Amino acid sequence: MEQDYRNLSDDEIEAVEKQTLRVIVQALQEYSREAKEIFDNTQAPSQTEVIVLAEDLVQYALEVAEVYPINKRFAGFIDYKRVRWLPTPFGLLPQVFLVDAKASTENNRETLQQSQLPMDAEFESSGKTHSMLAGVPAHMDIVGTGGTTLVAITTSMFVHFFYEELGTAKPPYRNLKGIFALALPHARLKARYNPSAKKTFFGQGKHSPKRKEAPRIRVYFTRLLKMCPWRFQQLHFQGNPYAEPLWRDGAPPKGTLTPFDFLGR
Repeated sequence: MEQDYRNLSDDEIEAVEKQTLRVIVQALQEYSREAKEIFDNTQAPSQTEVIVLAEDLVQYALEVAEVYPINKRFAGFIDYKRVRWLPTPFGLLPQVFLVDAKASTENNRETLQQSQLPMDAEFESSGKTHSMLAGVPAHMDIVGTGGTTLVAITTSMFVHFFYEELGTAKPPYRNLKGIFALALPHARLKARYNPSAKKTFFGQGKHSPKRKEAPRIRVYFTRLLKMCPWRFQQLHFQGNPYAEPLWRDGAPPKGTLTPFDFLGR
């Protein structure tokens, strides 16, 4: 039974990330009714408080979606962090499962800190080439029974709450329009997704070097979608209690959307 992701092919690494994202999307869909109720009707005057609200909702959605855990804790600037055994057709793999929550009135991009970046990034901006080194390790070493070392693959996901402010003094305070789920590629897949500054889904983040702010980087949704449609999933609210259950797959540039069944929470 394979337990070392380093022995997998790049296509198999892709399959591991795709299966991980499937579980996230299923969990978000099943929790989407309560997530919208809480998100819309909880008072959160500042953008910082809205993001904290999103963090709570991701925690609630994923707490019932876990597989067999590994008793390992670690620090990091990611909202949801777990080490677990992930069943795959290739073997039972140890996995560092990372999910960060975002909330924005924008629906076209995501801003990441370097500590959240899973692969070395290159991109062009204003005619110049920029780069940022990954802040998330490709894997974690875990000492097993008998002194052997397990190598847990890191899988980085992001959940984006897309909303509009209603400017009201009483509930609802905002309107959650959709929940997006993104799977960023593992560092092993850089040659596929970011071989050069010209071929990338990354862009310049918003930060001020003059104010000594930490560098940031952006992920542009349309660029990621054109490279690999399944890596960008959207659950939209269409006036129903639950989001519309559609899974994106297929070929670039936009893939195809297929309905899926779910058990609401």
